[in-house]
Amino acid sequence: KNIRSHIHTVEQACPHALDAVRAMAQADLKRLEWGMSGIARPVLLAGPPGCGKSTVARRYYRTLGYEVMAMNVGAMGDPLSLTGTHQTFGDAKPSTIVECLAATGMANPCVILDEVDKAPTEGRFGSVQNALLQFLDRGECTQFRDVFLNVPVDVSRVRWVLTANDLSTVSEPLKSRCHIIHVDSPDTTHAPALSLNIIRQIEQERNLRPGWFTLDGVEQRVLAQNFTGDMRALRRMVEIIVDQQVRDWAKC
Repeated sequence: KNIRSHIHTVEQACPHALDAVRAMAQADLKRLEWGMSGIARPVLLAGPPGCGKSTVARRYYRTLGYEVMAMNVGAMGDPLSLTGTHQTFGDAKPSTIVECLAATGMANPCVILDEVDKAPTEGRFGSVQNALLQFLDRGECTQFRDVFLNVPVDVSRVRWVLTANDLSTVSEPLKSRCHIIHVDSPDTTHAPALSLNIIRQIEQERNLRPGWFTLDGVEQRVLAQNFTGDMRALRRMVEIIVDQQVRDWAKC
């Protein structure tokens, strides 16, 4: 019951990405039915820049109590940080995935891999997209061999979420391992719920109690009228409004 309530909370906060929420929820709903969640199929969220792909993934997993680690693999020059580096290297270290398991103390943290479509396909030490295959394959993920540790590590319980703007540059083997969900840009009807979600995030970041900031009717209309579907732009507009509210309070 608690899991369903948390899922409903995320759906209300991300009304434009209901398919994404439901795809990520499948393993957790299985836990209700079978008493165990099993191996979750990786989810690949595809959609235009700024539509909130990473945001909905973070929101979902943090709401349900998972630890979350995000990596921009589009800026990753080679796959060594994923596979670990051999101990003969001067800056040798374990895989960032294994480090995440050790740091969180969880077998099933969420790992968000942003901009997988921009990940280099040809690097000195191989392809980032190819390196990801061993993590996402059900037959290999229980025996991932970290190059630094030189031992097999079970990463099968990790919750994987990949994001991409353009699926045409994502390899077919990588796509075949994922549940692909298309996330459209939100429209003006979604602006009130999304704005409220941003307000709650700002309150949390500033160590304020929920409900500290509110949006009146005029402010909501201004946001809706100027909302173009870009979540980053919406965040900036909401920040301007709450900062103005703080300045107005200071004058009282």
